[in-house]
Amino acid sequence: MSDPKTASGFRQHVHEKRYHIMRQPVVDLATMQPIHDEWLVRFDADEGLVDMLRPAEISGAIATLDLSMLEQAIRTLNMDRRRLPIAVNLSGASMLEATFEEALFHSLSKLTSDPKRLIIELTETWDIRDLTQAQHVLGRLSNAGHPLCLDDVGAGAASIRYLRAFETQWLKIDGDFVQAAMTSQRDLFILRALLDLRLPLNVKAIAEGVEDDAAITFVKSLNFDAAQGYALGKPEREPIRL
Repeated sequence: MSDPKTASGFRQHVHEKRYHIMRQPVVDLATMQPIHDEWLVRFDADEGLVDMLRPAEISGAIATLDLSMLEQAIRTLNMDRRRLPIAVNLSGASMLEATFEEALFHSLSKLTSDPKRLIIELTETWDIRDLTQAQHVLGRLSNAGHPLCLDDVGAGAASIRYLRAFETQWLKIDGDFVQAAMTSQRDLFILRALLDLRLPLNVKAIAEGVEDDAAITFVKSLNFDAAQGYALGKPEREPIRL
């Protein structure tokens, strides 16, 4: 069997659908009702997810997965217009691939559902040094009506650069950051300052890593708009109909 930590092996795993999709709800904290599902990938291989995804980002093979997940989300939304909207991840590394933009918008042309029901999350696992192409692609996505979400804010060094460069509708605050702010005054001050940016930036904030009732109470006290975590809904396997 091919090694999924190599570019060719990773692409083969994706083409052969040797992975499955989990969905986890994002919950509105005012109503405590789900507003959309985030799609998460789980590979059938024995290797850890990070051990597979990081080399794929370095090689550019991650674009294969991003497009595969996107295409399945499009089919799912087209077939079931009553289901919750879907958020899919898009790596910054994918946008640096020469053919990615054309393939991305070719896939999106097949969407017959409301584009607002397909949310694009830009992950922060890859620090985009040249933001020009990413700004161009995200601008096209926004103009097409897709809500944009900046994922893992606070997890890495790129957060402030991304906040300055990308106009998004959602900021998803990293779960470790949220958990740290529950016990660390310094982290709490920083988190509050970040949340104060919502009004001038015209964005809403999602708290990740909400794993128990204490965390729910905490994020509500900070007036987060929405939250995600085991206390609000565990990941469940998405039944894909191909």
